[in-house]
Amino acid sequence: DSGCIGRFFCALAEILPHLKYDITSKKKIIIEKARGYIINNEMCSVSQIAKHCLVSESTLYDIFKKETGSTPNEFRQKLLCEKAAYLLSSTDLSVQEISNSLNFSSTSYFRKVLRKHTGKTPLAIRKENVL
Repeated sequence: DSGCIGRFFCALAEILPHLKYDITSKKKIIIEKARGYIINNEMCSVSQIAKHCLVSESTLYDIFKKETGSTPNEFRQKLLCEKAAYLLSSTDLSVQEISNSLNFSSTSYFRKVLRKHTGKTPLAIRKENVL
């Protein structure tokens, strides 16, 4: 009857403000899930990250860029550069060997990405860590 429906909507009006959907926390969850996936799968593609986070690639890029100021690929490259800097300063591996081990398409591209993220060349990183 109409009285029952009225009471239902009154109860619903009381409950709804407490069930507010927080889009910010969902975005943070997606970012953390993406970062964790990238950290554990450095050679992953953006499509694999998006699939893991259950969002489209464009949604992932959009959220990641707005929330962190960088793209998922830039985050992945930064991690690879940190690993490269460690290898440059702690091993005698050649720049090409390090580039290959980190799956860069070429040594010149590796140098470009390294300089973008560290502001230094492989030689400069190696020289500053010589004892």
